[in-house]
Formats: sequence, C-alpha cells, structure tokens
Amino acid sequence: MKLDFTKSEWEDFTQNCEFTDNELEVIPLIRRGWALVDIAYELCISESTLKRRKRKIEYKIIRRISEGSL
Repeated sequence: MKLDFTKSEWEDFTQNCEFTDNELEVIPLIRRGWALVDIAYELCISESTLKRRKRKIEYKIIRRISEGSL
C-alpha cells in the first residue's frame, strides 16, 4: 500500500487511528519518501521492525477507510 494521502487525510488518521508513539515516529519519514533502509538507520531499528510498524500503520489506515469515516 502506498501511503500517499492529503494533509487533511493524514490529520484524520493521526487523530483517529490510535497510532503508537513508535508508529508516529515512522509516518513523517515515510511521507517524505525516505527508503525503508534509511528510515531504519535513522531510527536505529532493524528493517524487519520497521516493516512491522509500517504494516500496522497500513492496517489501521485501511480499517479507518473501511469504516467509511474518512
């Protein structure tokens, strides 16, 4: 899933998707188009940890969209 949404959509997601602090740390870097390897390096985490966080972010966004609340 490409995380390409408008600013207002991201504001809705951050207010309503109950992201963890770790997920909120990742989101701005993904939005800027950073490569996963670079994000992992910047945050001093493994790529597998980063991929897991990204999957959780995607799941929460999909759930929010499917609720029809957006």
